[in-house]
Amino acid sequence: MTTMISEVYSAFKTAGIPEQEAKQAAEALSAENLATTNTVAENRRELSAEITESKQELSGQIVEVDRKLSGQITEVDKRLSGQITEVDKRLSGQIAEMDKKFTGQIAEVRQELLNKIAEVRQELSGQIAEMDKKFTGQIAEVKQELLSKIAELRHEMTTELGKIKRGMNVMQWMLGLVLFAVALPILREIIVI
Repeated sequence: MTTMISEVYSAFKTAGIPEQEAKQAAEALSAENLATTNTVAENRRELSAEITESKQELSGQIVEVDRKLSGQITEVDKRLSGQITEVDKRLSGQIAEMDKKFTGQIAEVRQELLNKIAEVRQELSGQIAEMDKKFTGQIAEVKQELLSKIAELRHEMTTELGKIKRGMNVMQWMLGLVLFAVALPILREIIVI
């Protein structure tokens, strides 16, 4: 005997339905229930695949943005390092020259130059921080867009599950009608007796 809902089969048998008809009706209901369960499972697999794909796409975008930012920051750092090195070389030469000429003023001049270097570094740090904020904002926007897409997918999945539940409720109602139709002749016989 194939898989069927044993309670339905028993109810049909109790109602006086011939065994073969009771078996076929129970198997039909079981097959419908199995098909609905398989549809739900398939929908879940599809949604899971779409969510995984969205996550991979988001990860790729984040990696790409991170790669671009890293490259830009490295490029800016190289330029700044080169400029700072150049300034430091020039200043060192000037300091050595001044040291020979003005031994008493070397400490003052050196301090002024170091302050200027610190200012340049501070200014460059501010520019780097601004660029970091800008790219962080862009990453946040991309993340928000992806979260919105995921929320839409969840809503669609909830809607589909609601439709499936409504379909199952209709099947339960139809089963109740079938049981009532089966029980009605038995009740009539009981009442007549």
